[in-house]
Amino acid sequence: MRANVVARIYAETLLRLAEREKAIDDVDAGVAVLGELLAGDERFARFLAAPQIAASAKRAVVERALGDRLPSALVRFVRLVIEKHREPMLGEILDAWRDLQDVRANRMTATLVTAHGIDDAMGDSVRVALEGVTGKHVVLDAKVDPALLGGVVIRFGDTVVDGSIRSRLAALHQRLRTAHVGSTPAKTSEAMG
Repeated sequence: MRANVVARIYAETLLRLAEREKAIDDVDAGVAVLGELLAGDERFARFLAAPQIAASAKRAVVERALGDRLPSALVRFVRLVIEKHREPMLGEILDAWRDLQDVRANRMTATLVTAHGIDDAMGDSVRVALEGVTGKHVVLDAKVDPALLGGVVIRFGDTVVDGSIRSRLAALHQRLRTAHVGSTPAKTSEAMG
């Protein structure tokens, strides 16, 4: 079974558990905390993923370190993930949880990458335009990448809109290479003729 399918199944299990305990908002907040911990503490992430460490040791650390920081439903779920030896997939499971929450809220995240920071007005206009296109509430994640040189790249769902100067220069470069390669034989024939 593909990893993203397995991650989604686990996320759906967590959702059913949270619904049963009427703790969706608490679990959602806990998922955010756990996701930040996994992303920000490489040692903790490696510890959880290490196959040579016993599941009982991992469960004990999770309970001690996170028992009072996360909702009990989420702690029990993480213990289940450890027992099933799926802890290396925990980050993917948390991503699948966020996807499920986005679907439930008719929400999507779009990433706007620019060479320089943007002001609130530009961010709002991009967000409103994407909401009109998608019919969903859009959460805009603005990032800066100076390598773009200028323009924007927007990613939402499976769609990428690349209006960056870097991509335009790459396309121009490719067209010039193709034109140059295409014209070379003609010049050669003229020289021979």
